[in-house]
Amino acid sequence: MNSERILRAPFLAQAGELTMTRASRLALYVLFMIAPISPLLWVRVPALVDYPDHLARMWILAQRGNIPALAANYQIHWRILPDLAMDLIVPPISRVVSIEAAGRVFIALTVLTLIGGTASLHRVLYGRWAVWPLWSALFVYNAVLFWGFLSCLFGIGASLFALSGWIATRGWRPAPRILVFSAVASLLFLFHLFAFGFYGLTVALYELDSLVRERRIPVSGTLSLIAAGAQFVPGLVLWFVSLKHGGPTVTLYGSLGDKLHALIAPFTFGYVPTPFDLIVGLLAFAFLVWAIRTRSLNLAPEFRRPLAIMAVVAIAMPNTLSGSWAADLRLPVALTFLLIASSQVRIASRRTTATFAAIAFCVLGLRIWAVSQSWRDYDRQFAEFRAASRVIAPGSRLMIVEGAIPEGAARLPGVPRFFAVRHREAYWHMPELAIIDRSIFVPDVFTGWSTIDVTPRNRDVAEPIGLPATPEELRRGADPTKRQSLDARRNIFGERPYWWDWPDQFDYLLWIDFGSPPKDVPSHLHLLVAGSFFEIFRIEQPVVRAR
Repeated sequence: MNSERILRAPFLAQAGELTMTRASRLALYVLFMIAPISPLLWVRVPALVDYPDHLARMWILAQRGNIPALAANYQIHWRILPDLAMDLIVPPISRVVSIEAAGRVFIALTVLTLIGGTASLHRVLYGRWAVWPLWSALFVYNAVLFWGFLSCLFGIGASLFALSGWIATRGWRPAPRILVFSAVASLLFLFHLFAFGFYGLTVALYELDSLVRERRIPVSGTLSLIAAGAQFVPGLVLWFVSLKHGGPTVTLYGSLGDKLHALIAPFTFGYVPTPFDLIVGLLAFAFLVWAIRTRSLNLAPEFRRPLAIMAVVAIAMPNTLSGSWAADLRLPVALTFLLIASSQVRIASRRTTATFAAIAFCVLGLRIWAVSQSWRDYDRQFAEFRAASRVIAPGSRLMIVEGAIPEGAARLPGVPRFFAVRHREAYWHMPELAIIDRSIFVPDVFTGWSTIDVTPRNRDVAEPIGLPATPEELRRGADPTKRQSLDARRNIFGERPYWWDWPDQFDYLLWIDFGSPPKDVPSHLHLLVAGSFFEIFRIEQPVVRAR
């Protein structure tokens, strides 16, 4: 038996990790860090749903009231909020590079933090810098990134680093450990509330599981839990202070479709999954089943129960939690990185290891190619709109209408539908780019519960959680007989529709039609520019001719 183990030992390898030198391992680390962020090199504005809105907010923060037309529409309102990762990082970077470059740097940092945090936690648990956690790069293009929840994702990566530090410092004296990690936990809170909650949940479950496994006596176990919990006291105080600055508090569990979207969130880069997304998920699931059945998967004992409990929490998570939409997408994505970090896969065959590694490399390469191609297409369209927006007078108000995307317009040039399609949601916040170029007012910018607020003159037409109006809503908002009833209407967040009296409230209108020009245009609209997928109109009061 011993001789057999000795003969087989050289062939035991982690998935994707044959016998290699330190230089080879370092080269793989560099490759896995550079490849996932390479799509950022080919575009100015990556097509992530909320990202143009966040980028516009960063521009407002960076300008600090220096542009009079911008200051007439928005004002800066710094306060304690649990969603400040971008706000704290991007504006300082924009002092040395353009705001678009600073935004891309933050996206790159987010991706690198996710992969680096996974590798760091794996290093603490297993004592070596392995290749296995680098395969987390397969899941950085997920639904949370697609929706542009960048501060949340950055916070998840930072929480993995924080968890690594907490476990690595178990031998420290309690007082300095609590002091250091109180600062860390408070910083996570400022990055994003989910990061603070995820870190708190993992630490709590990790410490409780340690008590169960080590069978500590009640006194020492209680003291250990108190020491672990003490680090969260300053963050909880910050949370209490931030409550008065919060937004809507509505909570909804969501539909079956919402739950399915959350289930496939770790490998879906879009609102509706493409066949490629589903194949990535099936391959990941098949590999997991195979690794468990062949006992090739080794999960760190201290994370077995915590992962199971967090999976239950993920299922029970509402879709909208205290006003935060898509709350149920975030934990499945975070658990994917935690699962990879807390596990190792050992395969007894070099050929099998090489086969799995080749498949994973192909999947990663195809994902990077598809994202790069689709982002370049979106970026071309975004640039077309930004050039056309020069007809909009600085400081004016812009109304947005978006129609349905036709079947033909959903196709991306040079990219089969198998890999990617155009998503209507990617255009929701594109108009906010004109805030950077023309200092205009756009009604659905994330204001009020962020570091940006609207000026008093725009308060009545701001809907921070609103969406572009539909063509039908545009026509209803222009009808004087319906304006009073529309003024009294509220969405689930308690907001009044900004478009209820648009002819009197706005100066210009952007109609995103995806190449199908509107036929029934209200008489208030005077066409200024017709682009390949949009029109820009000036809003004018119709002339009433005397009889």
